[in-house]
Amino acid sequence: QAVNLAEKLVKIATDEAASSNEERDAQERARLLETLGVAGEEKLPPSLRAQVRQLEEDQKRRAKRSVTDSLDRTLTDLLSFYRDVLVVQLGGAVEPVNTEIAAEVAEFAATSTASVTLARMDAVNTTRQRITTSNVAPLLAVEAMAVSLI
Repeated sequence: QAVNLAEKLVKIATDEAASSNEERDAQERARLLETLGVAGEEKLPPSLRAQVRQLEEDQKRRAKRSVTDSLDRTLTDLLSFYRDVLVVQLGGAVEPVNTEIAAEVAEFAATSTASVTLARMDAVNTTRQRITTSNVAPLLAVEAMAVSLI
C-alpha cells in the first residue's frame, strides 16, 4: 500500500508539472518558429533544427525540475506534519504549523514515540535530498521513503 501511495504522489506531481508546462512549451515553440521565419507546420530546414532541439531540451529539463519542486513542496508539508507531531509528543509550547489538522496530529502523536517521529523526519529529509541533489528517480526515492515510514 505504501508503494501505491508513493506512486500516486509522484503521478500527481508529474501531472501537475505537465499541465503547467504544456501550454507554455507550445507558446515558446511557436514564438521560436515565428522568430526563425518558419510558418506553421512547415518542415524545418536542417540549419534551424539545432535551435528547436535546444529549446525542447530546455523544456524537458524545466519539466523535470517542476516535478522535483512539486515533490519537494509536498515533502516539506509532510515534514511540517511530523514537526507538529513531535511538538505534541514532547509537550512543546510552540504554535503548530498545521492548526487545521491539530486533532489528527494529536491522534497520530499518541500512536508513536518521539524517536520514531525523528526517524520519520530523517527519512523525509533524506528523500528531499535525493530528489533535489542527486539523479535518483523520484518514484524510487518516494517509494523507499513510504516504506520506511510504516
